Amino acid sequence: MGMIELANLTESNAYDSIILDTAPTGHTMKFMQMPYLVKKWTCVLNLMMEKHRYLSKLYVKRYQPDDADAFIEAFIKGAKKIERMLQDKSCEFVPVMLPEILSMKETQRFLSVLKKYKVPAKTIIINRVYPVSDCYFCSTQYSRQAKHIDEIKSSLHGYNLLRMPLCNAEIQGKESLLKFAQAMVNSFHQDNNQGAQNGSLGEFPGDTRLSSLLLKQAGDFPEFPLHKNEPGGMKVFLNGMKRLPALKSSLEFLLFSGKGGVGKTTLACATALSWSNSYPEKRILLFSTDPAHSLSDCLDVVIGGDGLSLHNLSIQEMNAEEEYQNLKHLYSEEIRDFMAAFTKRDASVHIVFEKEILESLIEIAPPGIDEVMAITSIIDYMDKGSFDIFILDTAPTGHFIRFLEMPELTLDWLKFFFNLFLKYKNNVRMPKISAFLVDLSKKIKKLLTLLHDKEKSLFIPIAIPTEMAYEETKDLLEAVKRLKIPIEQGILNMVHPYPEKDVIGAECPICVNRIVYEEKMLCVFKKLFPVDSLCIIHKQEGEIVGIKALQSLGKKLYGDALN
Repeated sequence: MGMIELANLTESNAYDSIILDTAPTGHTMKFMQMPYLVKKWTCVLNLMMEKHRYLSKLYVKRYQPDDADAFIEAFIKGAKKIERMLQDKSCEFVPVMLPEILSMKETQRFLSVLKKYKVPAKTIIINRVYPVSDCYFCSTQYSRQAKHIDEIKSSLHGYNLLRMPLCNAEIQGKESLLKFAQAMVNSFHQDNNQGAQNGSLGEFPGDTRLSSLLLKQAGDFPEFPLHKNEPGGMKVFLNGMKRLPALKSSLEFLLFSGKGGVGKTTLACATALSWSNSYPEKRILLFSTDPAHSLSDCLDVVIGGDGLSLHNLSIQEMNAEEEYQNLKHLYSEEIRDFMAAFTKRDASVHIVFEKEILESLIEIAPPGIDEVMAITSIIDYMDKGSFDIFILDTAPTGHFIRFLEMPELTLDWLKFFFNLFLKYKNNVRMPKISAFLVDLSKKIKKLLTLLHDKEKSLFIPIAIPTEMAYEETKDLLEAVKRLKIPIEQGILNMVHPYPEKDVIGAECPICVNRIVYEEKMLCVFKKLFPVDSLCIIHKQEGEIVGIKALQSLGKKLYGDALN
């Protein structure tokens, strides 16, 4: 309904421009499918009304449209409005990416989806670009990003590429946002003017642009404390901060969750590889529920439809659509068999309305049921004893909260079907689909029981040290608490590392500003979790991509705790 309201706003001319902040990639891909889902729903609703219209015309000789007809008509118009809105040349989708391998691959896939649905996309924003610096850490990031930006220029030729610099803290408040907007406009003109002269995007910028507007100088802050490295290469903010704990013998289900871009997939992969190596007797399944699958990108391997096996570790990316199509196929088969038997018994009965309605009922399943069906495959594995440990890389926060709420909604949908079958039990016999739905209901209840069991399940929220991430994490924790899912610890990831005393960069404005800002955010985050349960992971110098790099990170994360 939100999309229909958006389309109404567009056509009302109440605003000259409408700017929409969408969900992370995977959820936005589903957003693109909404016009087609709405069309399916209205088709089913229309079929359900058609028999009523037919009988009215047959016996009353006329039909007077009612509120149901008005609702269906508005729904149909809404779907058409959405389609027109997304494909109109006045609409433009602006993907925002980072100059990193995983973000580059995800953006490429997303652009193909936009092309499939004929949604215009001309400009791409490359965000958080490091400036040239004498600081060792910042210069390392700059050099790595410069290579990726060259790759982006080559692979995304034809798009307007807009680069925005890394800032010392979050952009919040009217003044900072206006500065950010002006820097974005300046960047657009500068890059495109250079591109017009050189036939390509301009050279990697040596100025700090927005950073020069927002960054304070290092001397503006008091001297901050420097801490020595801990054994294993990990750095921590405060004494007492510990690494991730070792595997509990009773643990079966581990979930990593958080907002988009906080490193869920990286930490899930590093954990899976580390535990696989440290517990060779355990059979481990690494599983993704994020529609924007990135396990294969992170591991830098091809994960086929049947998954991938690495010794005692199996890796799978959820195919929600395939699971749902299997249900639809089974349902359609039973409807055809039932109708064939019914008409054979009494060939004089004309049941075109009932046939079409029954065939279409499956289309009004609640959005997200496909994902619930896919995740319940874990229960299948548990019942069969296929794996000992399940590590789940979830979708970003908003999508994941919706996912956690879906089992209850799915049970309500299943009750609707069960009541329908009971109502027509003397006429409608669909043993296969009935058995399937009963089995699905049992699996969902088992999944809910498992999520609530603190001995068997461990839910780990992941965040980065920003205010927006804090607010989203707080919402996530409230939702998880409401659903009675236990939380014992959290992870604060991508924390800016402290420079060593004798290394150039101890007075780097970017480093000083970010460290001071993140120190404040750490104090706020600590209040969300039980005492001494927040694990700190610093931003790494290089990208953590590929099995070897992930294994190395796993050793840093768990250290000697595995021994």
